[in-house]
Amino acid sequence: MMPGGWRRLRGRPWHATALQAAVATILLTLTACAPPGPRPAYSRSEGTWSDARPPGYSWTSPEDLGRPSGDVTELRRIAESYLGVKYKWAGADRSGMDCSGFVQRVFDEAFDMQLPRSSAAMARYGKKIDKDDLKPGDLVFFKRVRIDHVGIYMGEGYFIHSQSGIGVTYTKLESPYFSTHYAGAKRVVN
Repeated sequence: MMPGGWRRLRGRPWHATALQAAVATILLTLTACAPPGPRPAYSRSEGTWSDARPPGYSWTSPEDLGRPSGDVTELRRIAESYLGVKYKWAGADRSGMDCSGFVQRVFDEAFDMQLPRSSAAMARYGKKIDKDDLKPGDLVFFKRVRIDHVGIYMGEGYFIHSQSGIGVTYTKLESPYFSTHYAGAKRVVN
């Protein structure tokens, strides 16, 4: 114990360290890629776990997405190779990845293109696109207070992304959360 009843941790009073931990927790909450996805629930009547995916989410290529063509074929092949990879904050490999790590990795593999690491920085990159003019390969952005989530538009109203609690998945742009938090789109590849 220090004089005056203050205990020091790494040269700082304990209350400064506690404040830093609280700020770090708040920042992690605000920077997570979209809200946590649905959690599985155990059904006593069926004796099994229920599906964790709400309508509009898919860990396989949606049937109504159609066949890709041109450069989109390679982009889609690479992006879909990550379907089912778990979400990991600040991750950027097959052991787990966040939304911007996923997008950055896919564009690096498909086009040898180095995109910025955060979704907010990606939103400042490329040509702004109206929602009605979206093409496969465009980046789609979402925000709560600021841009905090990014995905890759794949056509027919679907985008592929890594969402906390779910991992890499296809989702419809019209799904409840994403339709209300849509912030815009950018084209980074012609």
